[in-house]
Amino acid sequence: MDEVRRSCKRPILIASGILGFLLIVFGVVLIGLGITGFDFVVIGTIIAGVLLLLLLGVNHFLRSKRILCITLVLIALFLIIGGIIALPGIIGLTMIGLGIIAAILAVLCLDCF
Repeated sequence: MDEVRRSCKRPILIASGILGFLLIVFGVVLIGLGITGFDFVVIGTIIAGVLLLLLLGVNHFLRSKRILCITLVLIALFLIIGGIIALPGIIGLTMIGLGIIAAILAVLCLDCF
């Protein structure tokens, strides 16, 4: 069982890094499109991506490895709620999709770490 846990950590960390990068790019695209009225969602998306990448950078030095999992849960909630409430259309559906991916990663992370 320990080998399975050890072998599943690396793909989760790589997928979390890709998700963090996608969140930053998505936030910059939203700024470029000039989405107004929901600035907290755009800024929150960029901050979520930066926070995720920072946690991946210091993950080896943390005592509790589950802080990454808890952060993924919070990011998933933010993206799903922000996609439902704040942004209509394709942008909202994209945010909900990224939130579902973050939720799946959070479940895998909680099982693995």
